[in-house]
Amino acid sequence: MVSLWAKYKHLWQRADLPARCLIFREGDIPQKVYFIKQGAARAWFNHGDKDICFQFFFEGDVIYASESIRKKAPTPFSAETLEACQIYWMSAADLEKIRQDAPLYHLILDKVVERQSEFLRHFFTFLKDSPRQRYEDLLKNKPEIIRRVPLQYIASYLGITQVSLSRIRARNTKGRI
Repeated sequence: MVSLWAKYKHLWQRADLPARCLIFREGDIPQKVYFIKQGAARAWFNHGDKDICFQFFFEGDVIYASESIRKKAPTPFSAETLEACQIYWMSAADLEKIRQDAPLYHLILDKVVERQSEFLRHFFTFLKDSPRQRYEDLLKNKPEIIRRVPLQYIASYLGITQVSLSRIRARNTKGRI
């Protein structure tokens, strides 16, 4: 695997982004694939006057708008850094060029499929779990989000207000004392 990365290392461009830097905006047609070497980012869409967070990305994650790349259509979501990030990006055209080297392409694709599966699991929790259950699941399975993501984005991700999140957190703290 290392030799494949080395073979295509020249196609990856490094970028150091500050916190709260827009990677791409809803409605854009992004044509890059981003790999987070260090830092955290979020994906969200706008609903009226609210941002609805639906995914968080950390070290080793890949961010890209697959539908936009495949169909050259506007993306339905935005992505921005939450922390200062060191990222590497590659153009979609370069990714297409290396598609013939299945191991590297599939490694990137596997990361994307994993993120999409994670999104679907999160989506189904809205159908079957209460907000408290969603928060407890986050505590248990994704503690990094609790440690690194601002509360307003966590509340949005859970589909609740910050006030509701504060109440849930207070109840959870009392139950553990």
